[in-house]
Amino acid sequence: MLKVEGLSFSYGDFTVENVCFEVKDGEILTLLGPNGSGKTTILKNVYGLLRPKKKCVFVDGKDFPSLSLKERAKLAGYVPQSHHPPFPYTVLDVVVMGLTSQLSVFESPREEHYKRALEKLRLLGMERFKDRPYTQLSGGQLQLVLIARALIQEPRVLLDEPTAHLDFKNQVKILGIIKRLTREEKIAAVITLHDPNLASVYSDKIALVKEGEIKAVGVPREILREEILREVYSVPVQIFELNGFRVVMPVMEVTI
Repeated sequence: MLKVEGLSFSYGDFTVENVCFEVKDGEILTLLGPNGSGKTTILKNVYGLLRPKKKCVFVDGKDFPSLSLKERAKLAGYVPQSHHPPFPYTVLDVVVMGLTSQLSVFESPREEHYKRALEKLRLLGMERFKDRPYTQLSGGQLQLVLIARALIQEPRVLLDEPTAHLDFKNQVKILGIIKRLTREEKIAAVITLHDPNLASVYSDKIALVKEGEIKAVGVPREILREEILREVYSVPVQIFELNGFRVVMPVMEVTI
């Protein structure tokens, strides 16, 4: 389980303050909010790419940021918004790179590592691209390779920004895969989204983020309410029920 208790971080004139949430194995928690609200900053603090002001991130009860890079890599996998390698590595090589922190300085990947990489590509339906240069993939394919690179670490926690720069079809595909993986692999996942409707469908919990603060945390039916979404997004909305899910629609303002 991932537990965040009072995470705070500042840089420049932006501050993330007193962020708290829990995610159990097999659950997806979505950080939902507008651009610039602090979602990526929260993820980077959780993973240790940024250092919070105090001990506040725990994975299975362990103080996560205090662990070595090798220990952290075994517990959590981070999938960035985008990745641009300097050389046209093959897809298979990029996935194997996920094990870099678990190998010694002079150790090269072995056959068993490449077998693990193929297993993760197969899990994501990407095995046929194993020999293709990473730089020749589409946006959706790139994201799947990055997820495979994180999964090869066999993490307990997956931190992902899955739909950045993707079209609707690939957003749905990636989110569906993440939801399946969290259930089958018993992973606790934290993802970021901008769209309340995607969050409604794919999340077990939602944390609404605005200006570095968590405004509310809970299951989608409790969190997706007109008044709090108006506050977070600064636009009027209406909520409808459809097949057990909450659908968020903007209120059109008619001008004459």
